[in-house]
Amino acid sequence: MEMLSPICSSDAVAPSATVSRAEPEFARYAGRGIALAAPEVPLAARRKALEMGSAYRFLRVASFVSAEMQSAAESGLLGETDLLGINLDEAAALSGASAAGRPPVEVVEAAVEKLRALNPAMLVSITAGQRGSWSWDGASLAHVPAWPSEAVGTAGAGDAHLAGIIAGLAAGLAMARAHELGALVAALSVTSPHTIAPEVGREALRALAAHLHIPLSEAVRDLLEKTESLPPF
Repeated sequence: MEMLSPICSSDAVAPSATVSRAEPEFARYAGRGIALAAPEVPLAARRKALEMGSAYRFLRVASFVSAEMQSAAESGLLGETDLLGINLDEAAALSGASAAGRPPVEVVEAAVEKLRALNPAMLVSITAGQRGSWSWDGASLAHVPAWPSEAVGTAGAGDAHLAGIIAGLAAGLAMARAHELGALVAALSVTSPHTIAPEVGREALRALAAHLHIPLSEAVRDLLEKTESLPPF
């Protein structure tokens, strides 16, 4: 899958200007693209990107920090989202509560219940650091542990986790299997001193899975063993 360059990268982004200038690219990849709305830009810019993603039938991926979760829920942004990637604190913020002192699975289940009411078709990823991560595919909740790789730095691990899920979905994996890939990508990411680990790839992921004796599903194992690139659009 051909990837597009980011269309926005700072707090100065104006949704009616910078984001809208990318519309010809959205039209070019109609039905075949990914609209990623991440917290690095204001909510207004993310809303515009998701709305354009809806108009051009993109996979719409979004993430919000804790202070934004209530606004995202009340403003309808979650209704414009196909895949939501958040952490445990952000999940707790959906109900205006804190994750402190609560079992992680309790926080996750409460968040999923609220998200189901807002957008029944939405896929959800919730990370919880060393306690692993959860995914919701619209029908069932799955948990994947945090694989015990030798951590050098954790910066960027959440982004790596979400990127792995997006890549898995783009390659045709079901959500539970894409979640498995995301957890593996995150485990490899923390072994790098870089926020964006340059070594992430099929060979490195296979090697890490073998080293840690991770029981990969057949679908993920087959994807990592492929040698050909994904076909271009």
